[in-house]
Amino acid sequence: MSFELSRLRSGEWITGGAALGLLVIFFFVPWYELTGFAKRAAQLTGQSTTINGYNEYTHLRWLIMVTIAVAFALVILQATRRAPALPVSFSVFVTVLSGLTSLWLIYRVLIDVPSADGQLDQTIGAYLGLASALVLTYGGYRSMREETGPDPERNAEIETVKVDQTS
Repeated sequence: MSFELSRLRSGEWITGGAALGLLVIFFFVPWYELTGFAKRAAQLTGQSTTINGYNEYTHLRWLIMVTIAVAFALVILQATRRAPALPVSFSVFVTVLSGLTSLWLIYRVLIDVPSADGQLDQTIGAYLGLASALVLTYGGYRSMREETGPDPERNAEIETVKVDQTS
C-alpha cells in the first residue's frame, strides 16, 4: 500500500486543498475583532483583540474538525488504495459533512452574526472560512461524481473481493 499522487483525481486535489485552507483559516486567521470598550479593555490587560474560528464557534468547531479529518482521510485513501470502495464512501462522507458545515457557516457568518451587541466586527477570516467550506463541498461532490480513474492510460486493475459461494 504505497502513497501515489498519480491516483488523485481533480476532486481529491480540490478537497485536500480546501481542507488544508479551512484548517489554516480556522485556527490561525482572525474571524472577529473586538471593538469599542471590549477592545480597549483587552488591550489594557494585554489580551488579544481578535478571535479565530476555533475560539468563536464552540459547537461548530467539532463539526469543522471532523469534516477536515474526513477530507484528509479521503485524499489519503484515494492515494493509497487500489480498490474504490473506501474512497467512494469517504467522498460521500466529505460531501455530506462539508455541506452541513457550509450551511451552518452560512447561517453564522451571513445571517446570525455574533456581533449583535456591537462589540465584535467580522473580519475577512469568517468569509474565507465560509468560502473554504463551500469549495470543500464542491471537491467532495466532484470526487463522488468522477467515474474515471486518475490515469486512464495505466489500465490498472481494480482489486475485487471474491466471496466464497460454498457454505
